[in-house]
Amino acid sequence: MNIPENKLTISSLANLAEILPFLLGHYPDDSIVFHCPGPNFVDGPSMTCPLPEDPAHWQQVAEAAACNFMHYAQRKGQGLHCDIIIYLCREPRPGQSAEETAELLRPVADWLVDALVEHRGTPQQTLGLVAGRWWAYDCDITGCCEGDPLPALDDPNSAAAQLIRLGYSPGRRTSDIAKEFQPADSDHTTHHLEALDNEGAAWNAQCATTEGQDTALAATHALLETAMRAFRNGATELADDIAARLIHGLHDDWARDHGVEFAEDDDLPHARRLWAFLARRCIPPYTDAAVPALTLFAWVAWRQDDTIAARLALKQALTTEPDYDLADTLHDAINSGADPQGLLAIARDQRARRLGTPASD
Repeated sequence: MNIPENKLTISSLANLAEILPFLLGHYPDDSIVFHCPGPNFVDGPSMTCPLPEDPAHWQQVAEAAACNFMHYAQRKGQGLHCDIIIYLCREPRPGQSAEETAELLRPVADWLVDALVEHRGTPQQTLGLVAGRWWAYDCDITGCCEGDPLPALDDPNSAAAQLIRLGYSPGRRTSDIAKEFQPADSDHTTHHLEALDNEGAAWNAQCATTEGQDTALAATHALLETAMRAFRNGATELADDIAARLIHGLHDDWARDHGVEFAEDDDLPHARRLWAFLARRCIPPYTDAAVPALTLFAWVAWRQDDTIAARLALKQALTTEPDYDLADTLHDAINSGADPQGLLAIARDQRARRLGTPASD
């Protein structure tokens, strides 16, 4: 984000806390965030690290994240001893108050500060953001900077109001972004589950022989083309048996690579809806089956320059299957700032070879 010089005024810790969703383009649920302020504060490198559910893992994650951020900041042109703002974001769990959650995060603040100093960073502030309130862990005055509400967006003196006047808007919560591709209960869950059971059994039986595998793969290729035609024509869902067969069929790498081909500009919104639909259909106990669809969703989101949604989908895919090669490749490419045109060219060549036609640019 580029803010015109001298237009953004940070005059309080509350201002510092409230600009996080503008700074990142989203609000990161359950995360550690590092930021090196640039000339207009919002300039400069930032990094987000998910905070595991189990607090027993927090120290290890915090110390590794601090080290990784220092290396990342230096690659982005920040020297040693760069000033760093730390944000700790977590929502209270059932039966837990905001105050209890904030106190649970306090040791993480200490671990992060120690680790950053060890790697020659200079922590300036460590802020906890919990349930729309903020805590400043560096303030040692009892009762000060503890749980004040974040300024309202319509508060004319807030930093958020300044940014909104400049034409910026706060990004959505990551939990809301992820709803696009996460499974959800519906009135038809029983039918979806029956289809997944039946098509899974049929798929496994068919793939028991080499000849059957070839037949199953050919059928998946045909179903993919049919599904894409339907979504290009405005469809938003598929029949239960077709969706279930595609979910199982995409676990064949050749079929999944066929899905990668649907990444031309005109296909992007339709492919995104299709992969998100299939990922949402991976209801328990089939949530692990969503990995190919999540990876294809991430590929299309990256092509659309929606790296936030892409990262979230890849995080879910790699958490489920850490060794899934295509998800790992996409994750590394996005993190390194690669251009998706490189993979698009490969997908075009692949489609041309599969169809026996000359590749297009």
